[in-house]
Amino acid sequence: MQNPRRSQAKGRRLYRDVLNAFGAEFGLMFVLIFGGCCSNAWALESTTKILPASGSLLTLVQFAATALVALVGQLEWHTVGTWTIPCVKRPVVPLRRWIVQVVLYYATSLLNNSAFAYHIPMSVHIVFRSGGMVVNMLLGWAVDNKRYSVLQIASVAMVSIGVVVATISAAQPAQTTTGSTEEYVIGVLLLSLALISSGTMGIFQEHTYAMYGREHWHEALFYSHLFALPLFLFNWQSITRQIKLANATQLQWIGTQEMGVYVPSYYIVLLLNVLTQLLCVNGVNRLTSQVSSVSVSLVLVVRKAASLLISVVWLNGSKGNTSLWGGATAVMLA
Repeated sequence: MQNPRRSQAKGRRLYRDVLNAFGAEFGLMFVLIFGGCCSNAWALESTTKILPASGSLLTLVQFAATALVALVGQLEWHTVGTWTIPCVKRPVVPLRRWIVQVVLYYATSLLNNSAFAYHIPMSVHIVFRSGGMVVNMLLGWAVDNKRYSVLQIASVAMVSIGVVVATISAAQPAQTTTGSTEEYVIGVLLLSLALISSGTMGIFQEHTYAMYGREHWHEALFYSHLFALPLFLFNWQSITRQIKLANATQLQWIGTQEMGVYVPSYYIVLLLNVLTQLLCVNGVNRLTSQVSSVSVSLVLVVRKAASLLISVVWLNGSKGNTSLWGGATAVMLA
């Protein structure tokens, strides 16, 4: 007969090991999300300041880089005769589900990045996208028949009010130095459509992981970016125009005094944008595979509040205004 004390000790060790692994995994997720995504917000604002109307080019480079990096984890080696060749692993999740997710993810990224061409300030961009939690809860109620408590509904209402207040505050003359009211409305409309697309994608991802298991986040990362690349062919004229504009940005010397090269300044901040985006996307996909879409939105709301501080106080050297900070505080408290 097995010794009860030894069995209990073994159980405690197993519990401790699982808890440590769980804590380490979530610790890594939060480092990637808060470190990578906050840095990406800084890089994104720097990129769009140099060339605001570069949303398509920016999205294309982000997707191509992410697909290339994620490919490494999807390769396995097979021996054919005397040759050892790399092959892509057989997907666990049916490709048709990844294709649906690709369309939603592509639409969300393109809409968000395109909004900068309509002079939407980064502060509003950050706060407005925090409304994703509202969309996730509404879709959860409508699609999955989920029910929420009064406190949760009140919190969502506060998020909505905060988003509206912060968005309107940036439309005031003191906040916008370029662009017309009509352009601002179009930019807000693009962000609204991106919220709906993102919320739908969150519910769809949750269903996929529930059906096929939550350990396939890396597969999702690879296919969601790889399958989106052909979609950019529909926008190739805009991308070509944006490349010409990027090439025309001010040249900056990269290298030492003896050796180096002049590079258009846009590509330098674009490289920083892509590197930080890789960290951010990695962390978000890891988190998505572990918790519900509403919980993911909650974590991202807190992250966006940190990004708002970076954007308004550090990058723009501004103290903001009462409406902007009131809206941001309402979002954070909710």
